[in-house]
Amino acid sequence: MTALIVLFLSWLGNCLNLAFAHTMVQPDWALALLLGSLLAHRGNWVWVLPGAAMHDLMLHWSIWVSLPATALAPLLLIYLDEHLGAGLPQRLALLLINTTMLLSWGWSMQAWLLTVSLAAACWYLMSRQYAYAA
Repeated sequence: MTALIVLFLSWLGNCLNLAFAHTMVQPDWALALLLGSLLAHRGNWVWVLPGAAMHDLMLHWSIWVSLPATALAPLLLIYLDEHLGAGLPQRLALLLINTTMLLSWGWSMQAWLLTVSLAAACWYLMSRQYAYAA
């Protein structure tokens, strides 16, 4: 159920980005929600990767914007969790790496900061949900 809600909200976020692209500064809603859920639980990659592909196709007309870094994130999380233990610094580094490419695609620094903030908030809320479920 969580997957469907996040995918629907990311689709709605894509619609907001397309509708109000030149009128106001806004975060990349879809990417923030998808990265937040991926960082909360690395097993979410099964439905995050199609959502990231949908995000790239809707906003940038190419799957080579955020999908490659998002596809590498679960593999890096497995490797880093095994060698360093599950921790905040490596997840924060993956969040910054995945969102930095927005700056190269012409997003403003304000929109990038909003995206990172929204992803961190989503990550926090979903981590709490998975912790309560356990």
